[in-house]
Parts: sequence; structure tokens; C-alpha cells
Amino acid sequence: MKPIVIELQQDALNSDIPVTDLLRKAYVVARKLKLSDFEKWIKLELYGYLGNENTPEYRNVHGSVKAWNPYHGWQPIYFEEPTIAESLSKRKSTQRVAELESLLQKGDNLQMPFSAEQENEICNAIGERVQVTLMTPSTNIIRVIDAVRNIILNWALKLEEDGVLGENMTFSDDEKDKAESHSYNVNHFYAEVTGSQIQQSSPNAKQTQSLKEFSTTNINNFISSLKEKINDIEVNEDISKELNAEISTIEIQSSSPKPKKGIIKESLSSIRTILEGATGSVAGQLLLELGKLI
Repeated sequence: MKPIVIELQQDALNSDIPVTDLLRKAYVVARKLKLSDFEKWIKLELYGYLGNENTPEYRNVHGSVKAWNPYHGWQPIYFEEPTIAESLSKRKSTQRVAELESLLQKGDNLQMPFSAEQENEICNAIGERVQVTLMTPSTNIIRVIDAVRNIILNWALKLEEDGVLGENMTFSDDEKDKAESHSYNVNHFYAEVTGSQIQQSSPNAKQTQSLKEFSTTNINNFISSLKEKINDIEVNEDISKELNAEISTIEIQSSSPKPKKGIIKESLSSIRTILEGATGSVAGQLLLELGKLI
């Protein structure tokens, strides 16, 4: 029988093993080693985050504010003021991992309803009483789940480096002492590699981004490049439709005599989110091009 820490590493590398099961095995390790910080984090991932104050950075998600139309389904809402669109399009995912994995299996997007106060403000802004929600693509769910898997993998590798293995699911007194003498902080085992701007925010927090140089020529050049490579971007059908919708929005605004920067910026931000969640080198190249615009 392999040491439980080695099993944990192998399970983390196996994408067929649900992260929920991975968390349960990690909980056994943390509990037996009396690593209270990791034990607390694992419980939060298993049972969900009750408040935003403890929600980690990797659970920040970006989506599109949408309103329900009884004839056409969920339709995007566009705001004239970029800062409003930016603040409303960012939220923290507090759902337990099992719920996120279930949504992913169904191929569903994650819907995050607004508070009654926020919904009232949005309805007043658009001049219509409708149901509104933040719709975040499945790529955001994948990013959250992968972050949890990577944290567990890196933690298990560090335990092995420190001589903590757990033969027969039991840790010796020496191994417990070694674990106690080291600091295992969850944040040390997670690194955001996309280079995107993510912040831990309060409800009123804002993250300032702007179009670096508003040039319809540069934007149109990027859109042309994106359309040429769109078939090589590895995303599912729903995400592909969303990507094409954002492209159409930008093309309409760019061809207008008075293009609305806020709408263009919001669509570019949505495209960035989709590309960040896509796999393959093409998405990475497009992200570099997009980084010159926003």
C-alpha cells in the first residue's frame, strides 16, 4: 500500500478523480497531522463559503450581467459607465466544490443572482423591471476547480519533500513533528499564471482598467485576428456562441459614428475571460494581443 501522501499526489494528477473526493482524502491528511489552517480551508471548499470575507482570490469570477426576456431568454445588459459594468461583472464564487463540479458535468453556466438592492439599482438603470443575474461561463468554474486541485498537489509534494508520507494511512510522531515545524499556508501553494488583474474585493471595491488607447483601427485588427483563429480556440459550443456574440457587439460599435467605449470595453473584457479559460497556444497568443488594448 502506498503512503497516503503519494496517493494524494497521484489522485491530484488524475483528472478522472473528482476534486470533492480529493478534498476528502486531503482532509484525512490534514486532520491526522493537526494542520488546522489546511483543515479549515478544506472544510470551506467542501461545505461552501458563507461570507465573502474568507473567500480566496482564485474564486473571483468574471461574467456578463444579463436580464431575462420571456421571448429571447437571457440577454446581455450594456452600461454606459464602464466602472459600473466592471464592478457588477465581478463576483466571488462561494459554492461548495461538489456543486461546481455538478454544474460542469451538466455543461451549465454559473448563474449568480444579485442582491435585492443591486437588482433594484440595475432595473432603475435600464428602466425596466426584469429578473437579472450575473452569468459566468463554465471556464470560470474550471479555473476554480483546477486551482483547488493544484493547491492539493503542491501541498502533497511539499509534504513529501519535508519527509512526511503517512505509511498505511498513519503518520509517525517524527512525521507529525516535521509537519508541525513547517508552515503550510494555502496561499503559498496557489499561483495565478494568467497575468489577469484579480483582487479580493469588498462589495464596493472597484478595479480600474481602461482601454489603453482607444483606437477602432487597433480594435478591428484584433477582432480580425480573433476571427481568423476562432476555430482553433478550444472551448465548448456555448462558450463559442458567447464569443461570437461579443465579437458582433464590438463590430457594431466600431462601425458606429459614435462608438460607445464602455460597451466595447465590456465585450473585450468578456473575450479576455473566455480566452483565459481556453486551452491551447492560440488562446495565449490572442491574450497577448488583447493585453495591448486593455
